[in-house]
Amino acid sequence: MIQQDISIELMQAINESPYNQLDYDYLLAHNPKQIRLEEQKIAETEEPLVIPQDLTVTDIEIPSRDSNRNIRLRTYRPKSQNNLPVLLYFHGGAFIYGTPEQYDFLFFELASALQILIVSVDYRLAPEHPFPAALHDGYDALRWLSKQAHTLGGNTDNLSIGGSSAGGTIAASLAQYALDLKEVTVRHQYLIYPPMDHRLQTPSMVLLGNAPMQSKEAATWMWYHYLGKNISTPLPYAVPALQGDLSQLPPATIVVAEYDPLKDEALQYGQRLQQAKVSTTIFEVKGATHVFDFFPTRMAREFWQTQISYLRTIFTR
Repeated sequence: MIQQDISIELMQAINESPYNQLDYDYLLAHNPKQIRLEEQKIAETEEPLVIPQDLTVTDIEIPSRDSNRNIRLRTYRPKSQNNLPVLLYFHGGAFIYGTPEQYDFLFFELASALQILIVSVDYRLAPEHPFPAALHDGYDALRWLSKQAHTLGGNTDNLSIGGSSAGGTIAASLAQYALDLKEVTVRHQYLIYPPMDHRLQTPSMVLLGNAPMQSKEAATWMWYHYLGKNISTPLPYAVPALQGDLSQLPPATIVVAEYDPLKDEALQYGQRLQQAKVSTTIFEVKGATHVFDFFPTRMAREFWQTQISYLRTIFTR
């Protein structure tokens, strides 16, 4: 890969980020849980964000299918609004790390601009909790919202799902799972640079295997921890690309980055959805790497401005 082709401003922002000092590849292979501790140390040095005056941000707990455990949801609601479209979201972090709070800076803006209720799931993480733990937490949250979203100002009949990176994988799996269970209707699936295939054999995975912010080595260990003992024969719904029939799935939006090794597997999944007559929109962000939108660049600002205009057509009352 020619790094000169990546946005100069983005590469500078990546190099200046304190998170760039963490050796994610090494830790994923040798001590994945340590990543959470290291990221938390960095987060504690950052200036806390101020919640916009027009938003209510609340952490709630809902029951899970396990009687001895609840699921934490972080909610972002425009004040004095009801019957809002609901976006159930899954944070990224290779299935292993990450928190809903890491997305505050995005969701403060999205919830206000789109006038939607965003509900972010603090799902269980691998390797302690391999698949299907995260999917089950996600479905329990989706089913709860289908009955109780009105208590948060949301519309129980207007539920969409989304996620970034590994969270996009979980969202795609959830769309498949919910369709087959036929208990809850999902209106839309919004998938941002999602890993979709544990086999890691696409051209972009070969060509861009050493790209900044996402490597083939990291992807290998990510799937190893997430799939656990079922790595050779993944369980149903674990790997979205392995699903045979994609027809009848909810309409989809898929965002990919030009210099992300995960790009082709997401593109292939999007093309399969289109072939299955599922309404699917694909955005490719030129000059971008994986998680490009987490860095303060003109590229990220323009991307989200474009997405807000686009998403207004998706998240309607």
